Amino acid sequence: MLKTLGNIFNIEELKHINLTEDEEELSRIIDKYITEITSLSKMDDSQIKETLNELTTLVKDTPEFDFYLNNLRYIKQSYFIDKKEEESRIIDLDTIKQLRLDELIDLEDFSGNTNIEITNEKIEEMVNIKREEEEKWKDYNIISTISNIIGVQESNIEYISNLSDYISFVANLEPAVNYVSRGQKNCTYELLPSLHRKHKKDYEIHADKYEAAFKQKIVFYDREIKGISNEELRAEGQHFGLPTEYLDFTEAHLISLLFAIEDYEYAEQHSIVYFIDALSYNLETVDLKEKLINFSDSTVVESVRKFSSRSYFIKLGNSNERIHFQKGCFLKVSTQDKDDFKEKISNHGKAVIINKASKKKILKELFNLGVTFENIYPDKDNAVKSINFHYKEMQGEND
Repeated sequence: MLKTLGNIFNIEELKHINLTEDEEELSRIIDKYITEITSLSKMDDSQIKETLNELTTLVKDTPEFDFYLNNLRYIKQSYFIDKKEEESRIIDLDTIKQLRLDELIDLEDFSGNTNIEITNEKIEEMVNIKREEEEKWKDYNIISTISNIIGVQESNIEYISNLSDYISFVANLEPAVNYVSRGQKNCTYELLPSLHRKHKKDYEIHADKYEAAFKQKIVFYDREIKGISNEELRAEGQHFGLPTEYLDFTEAHLISLLFAIEDYEYAEQHSIVYFIDALSYNLETVDLKEKLINFSDSTVVESVRKFSSRSYFIKLGNSNERIHFQKGCFLKVSTQDKDDFKEKISNHGKAVIINKASKKKILKELFNLGVTFENIYPDKDNAVKSINFHYKEMQGEND
């Protein structure tokens, strides 16, 4: 394979010509190296990156290396687009079987009329729509697709299928100490706090109602709740599922990975871990050179009150057991700057996409390192959950 690929990794033009801006040069290279590009098309992005590192003198993760790598990815993508256009008129039986009747007829116009006409043109249109959607989620297009969804630049997104690639990504964060992370099981879920998901407006009114009701009821179970601050109350409510303006993050990136893949049987979509440079985020947003603003200190809370319309990263000490074990922190998302918040995530964020087919394998690798459900959820339920995973997936149960 490497012998076949050798030429495509040593093209002088790819070091200085941006193929996305030079279609003529792109066509020339595809025509000249079609055999190598056919082999290239069978590789995922991480394999291309490692092969480029292996076969060239380019230094990994430098601007020169990334420039060449982006050209290779664009060649691969263009190859598939050309191939897709050649096959676009061919409609196979399996694709037709995926079509639903309500995709082929307008149900609003259908009122018991038995003369339903489904034309070949309509079938072809729906087949192409499905193909385009499927194409977006092919391995070679995933980074581009996710970039369009979450707004993070493609160069700041990695698509991985093993733990070592994840650890390598974390090791190359610069500066790593400034980053916090958050894992989500579905890479298409919008990065929003639960309060914003549940309501579209009047966030402050809803938040006050939730928190007042929580404080009133929880005191029956925990008398000490009366003495905690509003910020600690909100964190405690977040822990139990109360809708708040907080987004959970952590300083422990293996824990974020575990959160992303703990539902390892969920196979509808790839998982994601967001990485945010919290220090630069806070510096831009509230002009404080603090990675996490200490909301356990009432004087600090008062000093940032003037920034109530902005979002920033905070910590609340070990206000509950889970925050302690998970090295937890929060992004306090202002109800007034949702659009600005998304732009900040784009400017200061990176992401790792975890291949949905590799989740169980990576989870087993985490267990081998001693990172289990029990470590981050220190209770009896998750002790049993860890035991069950160990015997079912690590050792394999006998029927």
